[in-house]
Amino acid sequence: MKTVLYTRIFIWTPIIFIGYFISAQIGFKIAFLNSQVSPVWPPEGVGLASLLLLGPVALPGIYIGATLANFFNNPHLQTAFIIGIGNTLSSYINYRIIKRVTEKSDPIYSTKDLIYFLSIGTFPGSFVSTIMGVTSLWYWDFLSSELYFNVFFTWFSGEMLGFLIVAPLLYVWFHPKAKLKLELRKQIELLLWIILVYISGSIAFSDEWPLLFLPIPFVIVTSIRFRQFGATLSTVVLAFTAVTLTIEGKGVFARRDESGLSINDSLIFLDAFLFCISGIAYFLVTATRERERAQLASLKSLQVLNELKEKANEELELKVLERTAVIEEQRTEIEKQLDMAKRIQESLFPQKEITPQGVEILFKNIPMMKVGGDLYDIVWKPERQELGVFICDVSGHGIPAALLSALVKTSLEKWKQDPVGLKDNLESIRHQIIPNLREHFVTASLLHLHTGTGSLTFARAGHFPLFIIRKSGALVSLKPMGRIITPIFEILAEEERFQLETGDLIIMLTDGLTEAREPESLQMFGEERLLHLIRDIRSLPLFEIQDQVFQSVIQLSGGIAAIQDDLTLGLIRYSGITEEKDKIES
Repeated sequence: MKTVLYTRIFIWTPIIFIGYFISAQIGFKIAFLNSQVSPVWPPEGVGLASLLLLGPVALPGIYIGATLANFFNNPHLQTAFIIGIGNTLSSYINYRIIKRVTEKSDPIYSTKDLIYFLSIGTFPGSFVSTIMGVTSLWYWDFLSSELYFNVFFTWFSGEMLGFLIVAPLLYVWFHPKAKLKLELRKQIELLLWIILVYISGSIAFSDEWPLLFLPIPFVIVTSIRFRQFGATLSTVVLAFTAVTLTIEGKGVFARRDESGLSINDSLIFLDAFLFCISGIAYFLVTATRERERAQLASLKSLQVLNELKEKANEELELKVLERTAVIEEQRTEIEKQLDMAKRIQESLFPQKEITPQGVEILFKNIPMMKVGGDLYDIVWKPERQELGVFICDVSGHGIPAALLSALVKTSLEKWKQDPVGLKDNLESIRHQIIPNLREHFVTASLLHLHTGTGSLTFARAGHFPLFIIRKSGALVSLKPMGRIITPIFEILAEEERFQLETGDLIIMLTDGLTEAREPESLQMFGEERLLHLIRDIRSLPLFEIQDQVFQSVIQLSGGIAAIQDDLTLGLIRYSGITEEKDKIES
């Protein structure tokens, strides 16, 4: 590490020395008081820029350049030695302050850094150098006591301008990562703007026209167009023009007293003007650079966000595909299970065609899903000419309702053995299924018909009435009392009897037929419309009546896939065959 350090010092010391020495000669060209006090001291800018770019490695070159430059200008070893120390300390003090408060080397990187640079990044070092330099000149009689403070302020303002104007120029233009990359057209444009700054400055500081404001817009435009490169170059050109003309006694800042031109007073006012102009130019640059960095950061954030979004979308799409595959597998499995459940539930309905004497009977069920909660069963006792019919509707849809309907099926054994006692059979069904009902309920109806005599008995538990359309078209409704089957209430069913006549048509159904709704208007098919339709076509064969009813309901619902409940319809037509007719036929 030490070898690298010594190598860097060995390489950079002569380079910095040469640069410092040349800039000092420029400063001495506009100096007064034995060519020792300059209104603008460019070497301080060289020293600070070198430290900002290279670090403490630049200190030997700064000190050697400052000492030799002052000695060659005024061959007095003691003053050259002390002024060299003062010049080196001033650059190093300001360098340490800038690094400490801004944590960066670029004095015009941001508005905050610029404020620090203008306020505490130039003043302390300038003050130390001025104290040491002016005092050494006074001590060795190069300066009278009467002129001490006048020279002090001139020296101090010159140091300040060196830091303020020259240091940013050298740092910006010599920084390895801040190269000005312009095409030829842009380079020509920059040159033209600098020429305009020089011309406008020459006019502003002439005695012919009081146009001090003239160079300001050109400095502003150059700063905006070319950022820190334009701002630093235009302020240096304007400062050089203003200082040289003011020393010649031209311009509004050329102050005069009884003895003639007061260079000290003139330069103090001029330095204040240049401080304001350079501050405006630098503030425009920092504001523009901060906005560009914010836009770049926003763009990068947007790019990162888009990349994350694309990555998230890809991951999401992958997960969706994976999940879709799983769902498809699950759906296929569920479909298989539903198909199996459908076959099982279909086995709950009567499997053999029942053809009781004296009666035509036809039932049909269409579940909303593949399985449902509607159930019907038929018992035929030919030796007693007794027909028993059961129909029920379990609350809910799908598999839960289908499972409960299967439970109801297992509770019908007593009724199948003796289909006569309707009230007792309903109570028996309730007692067997209520342990598993919980929040569900069941509506049911039981019918008993003696086909020989036409004597009909009907009981229900909260289900539809029994509708009978007589051959003449008259409608009869049997509505015996009976509450729905729940674990809470008893059914309290009653039986109602009726004597059928030949041609009477019995209708048994579930609420899916009457509560079918039109998708747009939500108008229900309704009980009255259903009975009116069946009454109009009562003379047709039962399968045609059934087909027309189901076709009308499904069409109103918007198709078979749009039905909202299980559909069950049972039709029984009494033909009036009596026991006497059977004996005659036999």
